[in-house]
Amino acid sequence: MELLQLRYFLTAAEYQHMTKAAEHLQIAQPALSQAIHRLEAELGVPLFERKSRSIELNDAGRFLQKRLIPIINSLDQISAELQMGKEQAIHTIRLRLLSASALITNRIIAFRSLRPDVNFQLYQTSDQSDDYDLCVSARRADMPSQPNEHQMVMLEEDLYLAVPTHSPYGGRSSIRLTDTRDAGYICLAGSRPIRQITNSYFMEAGFSPRIIFESDTTESVRNLIAAGMGIGFWPQYSWGPLPSEWDSQGGSPVKLLPIEGQTCRRQITLTRSPKSLDKPILTDFCSFLVGNSRWL
Repeated sequence: MELLQLRYFLTAAEYQHMTKAAEHLQIAQPALSQAIHRLEAELGVPLFERKSRSIELNDAGRFLQKRLIPIINSLDQISAELQMGKEQAIHTIRLRLLSASALITNRIIAFRSLRPDVNFQLYQTSDQSDDYDLCVSARRADMPSQPNEHQMVMLEEDLYLAVPTHSPYGGRSSIRLTDTRDAGYICLAGSRPIRQITNSYFMEAGFSPRIIFESDTTESVRNLIAAGMGIGFWPQYSWGPLPSEWDSQGGSPVKLLPIEGQTCRRQITLTRSPKSLDKPILTDFCSFLVGNSRWL
């Protein structure tokens, strides 16, 4: 038995007329009759009582119709659900966020105001799987990188040193890393690209920092520095502006100091998975990020 034969049978049973059923199926009437005859031969029983101008289900035909209808409906539902899943996948972007998560989230909100049909799945994991469409990461701006046709630079930004306003560093207009040998640092976790970048700056400066807090979130780092618990690196754009509510509380508790004596600058990169190169919506989103790379 073939699925097409069973569909032909149900249509013939509905119309109780071979010619009308064939017209509905848009096939020749003899082809429909032959398909029904083959089905009856395979089952070993007739399914219809043939009359001069019409057909009518017999007991075997009614039994088969009753059993087939829920099966065929279920198959049609599966097909519809699979198609729906395919359409959803086309309009879903899986993002692996290793850097600039606050900025990317801000840009997603803006992009969805233009394309509300696009969905996003965000992952902040450093594993090496390729189960993503786009990876957002960072690298030192002054280091040569291998050419990669799947990668583009979203933005380039300085890294400042964020210090509590009322700390010994608060009166400065700039700072050298070597001046902070004894300071307590607040950092993102070691697996984050920004941590790997800043570790290389410390190596160039000739000392290992005294790290007193580590966190997986930029918000925690920002809040701990604002609370006067230590100092830390603060990207120029991707972490967003200093919170406006800080000014309303008697002035910002954090001051951002340019770093002297070293080039502390990074690039935010967008790397497309080779499996997603033919995804048009991803191309649109990457172009949007590059064209709207600053905090809005």
